[in-house]
Amino acid sequence: MAALPAQLDRHHGMSRLVVFAIGASHAAAHVLVAHLTAHGIPCELQTGADFTAAQARPGTTYLGISQSGRSVEIVRALSQVPPESRMSVVNRVPSPVAELTPDPLTLGGVADSRVSTVGYTATALALAMLAEHLTGGADLARWQAFGELVATVIERRREAAAVIAADLLRAGHIDVVSSRAGLAAAEGAALLFREGAVVPAASYDTRSYLHGFMDSAKPGSVHLIVDRGDEALLARQLADHGATVHVIGTEPIPYAGTGPLHQILLPAMTDAELSIAASVICQMIVQEACAATGRRPEDSVFTRIDTKVETAA
Repeated sequence: MAALPAQLDRHHGMSRLVVFAIGASHAAAHVLVAHLTAHGIPCELQTGADFTAAQARPGTTYLGISQSGRSVEIVRALSQVPPESRMSVVNRVPSPVAELTPDPLTLGGVADSRVSTVGYTATALALAMLAEHLTGGADLARWQAFGELVATVIERRREAAAVIAADLLRAGHIDVVSSRAGLAAAEGAALLFREGAVVPAASYDTRSYLHGFMDSAKPGSVHLIVDRGDEALLARQLADHGATVHVIGTEPIPYAGTGPLHQILLPAMTDAELSIAASVICQMIVQEACAATGRRPEDSVFTRIDTKVETAA
C-alpha cells in the first residue's frame, strides 16, 4: 500500500465513471461511489455480468475492480470498452484485468484468506484514497494514522464482536443495514457471514429497509446497523419491536426505550473510515462465530466454477 500514492498521481479528471466489481470487490466499491457522487461526479456500480459494447459511452472511464485480477465478469466487461477508457484496481500482478488496463492501481499482492478479509479492507482503503484523490487530494497523513485506529478497534472491540457472534448463532440469521459509504460494510459483512460463518445474511440500504424490508423483524431477530448519521429512526423502531439491534457508529443514538439496542462507538471517523473499521469488526464477528462452532473460515462449501479466468500467471 505504500506505493499507492504515487500510482494515484497517474489518474485525473474523470467526468463520469462506471465501476465493474463483483463479490467482495463490489461491496468495497460503495466507498468510492458514495464519495464521488457526493462530489458531483456521476458514478455507476455494476457487476459487469450484463455489460455489452453497445452500452459503452464516450467521455466515460470504466474501472474494473478484482482482487485476483481474474474475475470473469470484470475481464469480459473491460474487454467491451476502448482500451484508453479502462482503469483497474487489482491485488495480483500480472493478471488478466491488470493487463487490460494501461495503468492499473495495484495493492502489492497482499496475502489474503479465502473469504477476502485483508484483500477487502485493502481494496476499500485504496478506493477511498482514489475517491479523495479525484476530488481534491487524498489525506495521506490521516490514512497512515488510520492503521493505528484499526489496531485499537481490534484490541478493544473483541468482546463486543463476541456478543454479536453469539446473537448471530442463536438467531441463525442477520440483516446488515447502512447507507452511502456504509453500504460497503453492510454488503461486505453479509457476504462474509455467509462465506465464513455459513449463516444466512442479507444487506440492505437504510431507506429501502424502512420501506418494508424491516417488516420481517421480530423479537429475537438480529440486525446490525452501520450508522453514518441517518440510521437512528431505524435502530429505535427495531429495538422497540423487540428485535436485537447492534449499531456501529461515530455518535451515540439516544434511546429511552427498553428494547435490546447495543452500540459500538468509533468516534471522529469519516464515513469511509467508519465503513472500513466496521468491516474489521465484522471480520472479528466471523472469527468469534467460527471459534464457537469449530468451523474454519478457510473451509470451502462449494467449488467455484466459471468465476475466474484461467491464467498461467
